[in-house]
Amino acid sequence: MLYIKARFQDTGKIFQVEGVWDDGIKRDDLIVVSSEKGEEVVKVLGVSKQPSQIKATFLRKAKDEDILKMEENEKKAQNLYSLCKEKIAQHGLGMKLIKAYIPLDAGKVFFYYTSEQRVDFRNLVKDLAKVVKKRIEMRQIGVRDAVQMTGWVGACGDIPCCVRFSENFESISLKDIEEQNLPLSPAKFTGPCGRLLCCLAYERDNYMIRNLLPEVGTELCFKGKTYKLLYIDPPMDKLLVESEGKKEELSISSLLPYGYEKALRHCKSCGLCCRRAYKEDEAFINLQE
Repeated sequence: MLYIKARFQDTGKIFQVEGVWDDGIKRDDLIVVSSEKGEEVVKVLGVSKQPSQIKATFLRKAKDEDILKMEENEKKAQNLYSLCKEKIAQHGLGMKLIKAYIPLDAGKVFFYYTSEQRVDFRNLVKDLAKVVKKRIEMRQIGVRDAVQMTGWVGACGDIPCCVRFSENFESISLKDIEEQNLPLSPAKFTGPCGRLLCCLAYERDNYMIRNLLPEVGTELCFKGKTYKLLYIDPPMDKLLVESEGKKEELSISSLLPYGYEKALRHCKSCGLCCRRAYKEDEAFINLQE
């Protein structure tokens, strides 16, 4: 089964479009959907075999008046962004404003912000309401969400994965760095959001075989000899061992019993290991016109 995917213009998050009755929908089309924020104009990315946690209902292809209204709302949102930022400074609030957003139906005005602690913004909302004359919703987001919304350049020199194609944020820890034989220097593997790089999760499958091997420093008995395990290199299918003062490389697959791959497949099916990431052009197949 294939699922039509699109991207919200305010948060940059990818979601699943449901109830599509128009067969003429194709990639890069602008469509109008109904979400929990109201009616929104979004861009179609294509189709995917994987369902999404976030969903919105298809209403229609975006008409000229929809696009004009969207552009008008964007200009109003920019003005409200400047106003809100000014009011935040006046009230001395410890929050960083990321974006102001007005949906197509203009039922609410959304202000997205980051903060390290809870913020009492009641007086701020009162001041904004005098000008906005609409319902106001303040939404606190995480630092990774902020990068996804605003865009950035990663340490690799490319657009971060969360901006390009990622649908969910994987939980990354120092264990990922350790298992991938990388130096335990978190600063070297920190993204523009200040958190550990999401792409560390993409290599987990390659290092899964370590779950079947003993810890480094363990003594092994192989072909009648005792070895001390010094280093594990799963991508190269190699182990560095030492016996009687001599170091030697062994093949990982030569130490494991026949059919060990089945154990790895079972581990994948439990859902604890992340799926390998694909480039946007591979993750989203073009819709046929």
